[in-house]
Amino acid sequence: MSKKNKGDFFWVGYSDLMTTLFFVMLVLFVLTVVHLKMEQVNLEREREQIIAKVEDLEKIVQLEEQFKPLEKDGNFIYLEECRKFVARSLRGVEIFEPGKTVILKEHIAATLEVGKTIESFLDDLQKTNEDFSYLLVIEGNMANTFDKKYSKDDINGYKISYERALAVYNLWQNNGITFRKNNVEVLISGSGYNGLCRENRATGDYDAREDVEAYNKRFSIQIIPKVTNKL
Repeated sequence: MSKKNKGDFFWVGYSDLMTTLFFVMLVLFVLTVVHLKMEQVNLEREREQIIAKVEDLEKIVQLEEQFKPLEKDGNFIYLEECRKFVARSLRGVEIFEPGKTVILKEHIAATLEVGKTIESFLDDLQKTNEDFSYLLVIEGNMANTFDKKYSKDDINGYKISYERALAVYNLWQNNGITFRKNNVEVLISGSGYNGLCRENRATGDYDAREDVEAYNKRFSIQIIPKVTNKL
């Protein structure tokens, strides 16, 4: 093979190598651009999600201010630690016969007044916060004996406290007080002799003669806001 032919072969091979490297670099460049574009899209999506969450959290913070009227309402006591409302007029009052789940006649009017106040409050919240839905928790509580005769996890205590909360809900329903509207869901529960925010001498300034445990003869209300389809 002549020197000329060897030179031709070298330059043809060199040209093929450069062409191949060019296409490799081109492919790498395209892949890099595509990857960066996807990262940009993901970052933009994450940014939008963060902004949406911040806006939703700001709405919740603003909503907490709207709970102030109910906190200041003379019909309720607000339990800050667990964010529950307790009916002031029924606090520590045995509105049921011992061991029973039927509301005594003398306490029906006060219980209805509490229900009307909550219904009106939720209606007002919905008018000013259309993007929100709410979970209304009606929780029955039970008072133990002075010597703590019953276990905190007494099954009968859970059962009776639930049935008492249900009795309160049914009383409201039967008298035209309804909450299952305007994106409000209702949860009926009973904590028996257990649960947070129970009355005791460590949580309040009580007279030494008072039976503090008796103040757990009550039902409590909790209103939990949620941002519809977002949080």
